[in-house]
Amino acid sequence: MSHTHSPAGIASQKACVVYDPTTWRIHHRHRVVTFAGGREPTAEQIAADALHVLRRLPNAPVGELHAIHVDHDAFEPGRRYRVDPDRKTLVAIGS
Repeated sequence: MSHTHSPAGIASQKACVVYDPTTWRIHHRHRVVTFAGGREPTAEQIAADALHVLRRLPNAPVGELHAIHVDHDAFEPGRRYRVDPDRKTLVAIGS
């Protein structure tokens, strides 16, 4: 979890990814920013919201999906990721 106290008034930034537990492919990245004075969602709420958003998209994947929480800044631009099946953490794909 990443916390930032900035002039913009950001109290916290959190993220999770929704993935297929059989292929470990990530289907959705979900980020949440809470501003100072705002209500910070629980980890369970963030995961539920992420799954809800994904399920409403056209051509959403069907079947069982899981969510894991990751650092808000975990993704490098231009890189692809999947979930490591043993550690349930992000792994960069390729170079």
